[in-house]
Amino acid sequence: MEEKSKNNGKNQKGKKDTLANIRRVLGYVLPHWQFKVVIFLMMITVILDVLTPDILGDTIDMIGNIAEGGGTGESHSAASFILIPVSNWLVSAFNWDPSYTRLGVFCFSIVFIAASTGLLNYAGRYATAWITQKSSFEIRKDMYNSLLEQSFSFYDQQRTGQLMARATSDVSMIERFFGMGLRTLFSTGLLLILILWRLIQLSTTLTMVTVFTLPFIYVIMREFNKRSRPMWQIIRDQFGDITSVFQENLMGLRVVRGFAQEVQEETKLNNELNKYFNSGITLGKWRAFYLPLATLITGTGIAIILWIGGNLVMSGALTIGGLTAFYYYSNRLSMPIRQLGQISDTLLRVTAASDRVFEIVDSEVAVKDKPDAVNLVNPQGHVQFQDVSFGYDGKNMVLRDIKLDIKPGTTIAILGATGSGKSSIINLIPRFYDVNKGSIKIDGKDVRDYKIKSLREHVGIVRQDPFIFSTNFKENIAYGVDNPKMNDIETAAKRAKIHDYIISTSKGYDTPIGERGVTVSGGQKQRIAIARALLKNPKILILDDSTSSVDTQTEHEIQQALDELLTNRTTFIITQRLSSIKKADYIIVLDNGEIAEEGTHEKLIEQKGIYYKLYETQVSGGERRGED
Repeated sequence: MEEKSKNNGKNQKGKKDTLANIRRVLGYVLPHWQFKVVIFLMMITVILDVLTPDILGDTIDMIGNIAEGGGTGESHSAASFILIPVSNWLVSAFNWDPSYTRLGVFCFSIVFIAASTGLLNYAGRYATAWITQKSSFEIRKDMYNSLLEQSFSFYDQQRTGQLMARATSDVSMIERFFGMGLRTLFSTGLLLILILWRLIQLSTTLTMVTVFTLPFIYVIMREFNKRSRPMWQIIRDQFGDITSVFQENLMGLRVVRGFAQEVQEETKLNNELNKYFNSGITLGKWRAFYLPLATLITGTGIAIILWIGGNLVMSGALTIGGLTAFYYYSNRLSMPIRQLGQISDTLLRVTAASDRVFEIVDSEVAVKDKPDAVNLVNPQGHVQFQDVSFGYDGKNMVLRDIKLDIKPGTTIAILGATGSGKSSIINLIPRFYDVNKGSIKIDGKDVRDYKIKSLREHVGIVRQDPFIFSTNFKENIAYGVDNPKMNDIETAAKRAKIHDYIISTSKGYDTPIGERGVTVSGGQKQRIAIARALLKNPKILILDDSTSSVDTQTEHEIQQALDELLTNRTTFIITQRLSSIKKADYIIVLDNGEIAEEGTHEKLIEQKGIYYKLYETQVSGGERRGED
């Protein structure tokens, strides 16, 4: 009982969240005045559409009466209040035959209504298209802004493919709802009301027969919704899993082929596709059963209407035109009822999609500005670590009690084995993560007291595996710098020893690099990233193993370029290659998240500890091999 109560509580919360998300989806549409225009045009279209069966019924009765020589007879349609005065005016104005004139007016009115509804539908669809594009644009913008604002810890727990599926497929599902589903939902509701009103006016007996079938259709649709709703959520999640597998294989294509794992990856993808296929088949089976069943009930109701209505006509209680009008109205009624299945199907999809989209939009940003945060202006570059401890999950610490006092203009090298915490230190300075204990200060002020944007504007990072955008050399180097001059871009490229290569390409600085820099080597990517940092000219510079992907000659050239860059700025050099830290003012060696050794090169050599062993292995050993 207790477990059941918990599950009921979760279900209630899920329903509340879903309803709230549907209201939020509507909130992207309702404020636009174009939506009010769409509703108005849709109302006029539905009203005109409802008039047609009535006019058709009156026309049939009129033809029968004229054929029997009884004149035009009486007209009961709502449109007759306009059409009869028009036909009378034409008779008096042009002395036309009354019977044929009224018949012509009624027939022409059907054509006029068809043309009018066509024009109104055109205007309504055009306005709907504008609303659809505008609303989907706003949803995409909100989602993209949320993704940009998220801290690194958010992406540590997310799969890229799932995020891509939510940003593309799920938003497209909501967009389709804006385009057709929402308009159909409003028009169907109004059409049902007007048709039921006219059915009652035509025949209460036949209307009761018609209404009798509606509860059965409602039960069928409710059962379909009950089964389909959780399945749609599963299908959306499985689509995200498929996208993730695709994304991982495309990104790691060289690794897959290098290890001859094509068959294994195909099997992995087939397993995901089979899950998606089976879920789709299950949903299709339910749709194939429930929706035709609803159509069968509707068709049975129409057959009963024709049987009872035929008897009413033969008894004189109903005219043939009235029965014809009732039949068309019943047919029109069955159409929105059948559309209820499509609408419910669309709502289920939108519900699943909106839940996934707003889960991203509403994700709490772990690292954000404090209300009273200030801008970092003209920093000196004095960086202090005061008893800093940090863990990615907040429990298992990868850094413990780090104490550092780095004066402005100092170059500090950080060494350590893989997993010792080197990268964690540099991720804390620009606040990609926040410390769990202690504080990091710049110029005596906690970094959490600065606005994140202003803090990162003064921190430049060159990573071990730099990201190159799918644009040209100029835009890659100038990334993050407002309105840079071409001379400054070229100067930065020259300092990074990449200028000569750029001008040798087909279009120079305007040459496309290709996706993720596929047309340039690893060393060239590093130099582009270094040129990017040189152009930004930050006060605090972080070099994360930035020469690990280049050969000895290229490393030497880059080190020469960095000599000028390191002047008068605080620099952190993360590396495992001792040749990269010869000019460091201070060196720390990390071991299991703690500072095991620190000091100058000479001091650490004298200690004959971890650093001394690394030095002996890399430098002295290399020199001995050279002598041999």
